[in-house]
Amino acid sequence: MKNIWLFTRIKLVLPVAFLILVSGCQKFLDQKMNKRDIIPQKLDDLQALLDNNESMNAKDPALLELLSDNYFISRENWEPYASTSEGQHYIWAGNALPNSVSWDFVYQFPVYISNVTLDQLEQVKIGQEEQQKYNAIKGGCLFHRAFGLWEIAQLFCRPFSIENASAPGIVLRTTANPNIRSTRVTVKETYDQIVNDLRTAVLLLPATSSFPTRPTKTAARAMLARVFLSMRDYDNAWKYADTALQEQSGLMDYNTLVPLKSPRIATFNKEVIFHSYCAPVGFLADYMARVDSTLYNSYNENDLRKIVFFRENASPNAGTYAFQGSYHGNGSASHVFTGLTTGELYLVISECLARKGIINEAMQYLNGLLVMRWNKDFPFQALIAADTVEALGLILSERRKELLFRGLRWSDIRRMNLEGANITLKRILGDSTYLLPPNDARSVMLIPWNEITRSEIEQNVR
Repeated sequence: MKNIWLFTRIKLVLPVAFLILVSGCQKFLDQKMNKRDIIPQKLDDLQALLDNNESMNAKDPALLELLSDNYFISRENWEPYASTSEGQHYIWAGNALPNSVSWDFVYQFPVYISNVTLDQLEQVKIGQEEQQKYNAIKGGCLFHRAFGLWEIAQLFCRPFSIENASAPGIVLRTTANPNIRSTRVTVKETYDQIVNDLRTAVLLLPATSSFPTRPTKTAARAMLARVFLSMRDYDNAWKYADTALQEQSGLMDYNTLVPLKSPRIATFNKEVIFHSYCAPVGFLADYMARVDSTLYNSYNENDLRKIVFFRENASPNAGTYAFQGSYHGNGSASHVFTGLTTGELYLVISECLARKGIINEAMQYLNGLLVMRWNKDFPFQALIAADTVEALGLILSERRKELLFRGLRWSDIRRMNLEGANITLKRILGDSTYLLPPNDARSVMLIPWNEITRSEIEQNVR
């Protein structure tokens, strides 16, 4: 069937919690199976599906970081992979196609599992005493689905704007029913779905959770702040970031991280609102990816992020630096932390206030973050700005320095280029130079051709 796409053979295993494992058999959904044979019927079992961290919290697309300008790779390291998906995307090749890590995984795992669970919830009969649990599961599904769809939107459709509203958006799946055809909605419809899912999740999710891998009301609000920022809706971004920060505002004092320990940064530290990360990609491993030199040199010597985030590479790469500051806790850039943190919220509020012309308060939020990154043995000099332009320059510079290797830089570049930032990306490999000009068609990735054929959807232009 042409309308069957993406999803494959699914096995549910129940040792303690259900695990969903998706294989490569694309004919699976052509088979009419009895869902009751494989889908759990109880609320606890449905919650177990969402608690499978390997499926729900570890499948974010690494392209979000691979495409960015936070790092560079030597020609010697690039050449063996020149024809691979990673190698082609590294130079923003016009015909580069995503692999399963960047396309299939989000749809097959968090989006599909959320849809399966939502479909099943409609069949579950509950008593009044189970309503809270039911709401938490439904809210979790909506959060995970929106989180994944937003990431897909940063890669496979144009950034949100009034001009792009009717342009092709993403392939939108809101049900696990294989008989409902996959279609591309518009950019506006894409973001409407994401925002509506998250707003509903805010109403349903619990205020707190024992584990940051489970979403909460605060996580949904923080994600809404991220989404609205990417839409350049700064009023709503400020609104949701401010509310989320009232609920969770703790920041780590980086002085407590020096001298460095193992792990350098704890996985579930006080700043983490929601924990998520990308499937690993070799290009981003610390022995491959070297931090952009200009970016590294932009840190003040008394800024402890220069110690916590980076380590100098050994010979023959001495003088270059690897990233070691992942909030995933393993210190490697190959597992890009994509979760939500209080530090990100400080920066969202600071930027939004600056854009509204509320300069002093904007700088207070920025300095409130930076003082926690400053070496206590040296006086902290608060940043000041005379006007909006100067404030935004400082805030956006610190946003990049705080949130590098978080899967956010690519979205920021696309957003800021719509604001007129005119950021041109550059790769140098030996004698060859590759450029990606602002708002270039290649800033929207191609959809895999097998998906185009199966679902008969429109390919992105080149």
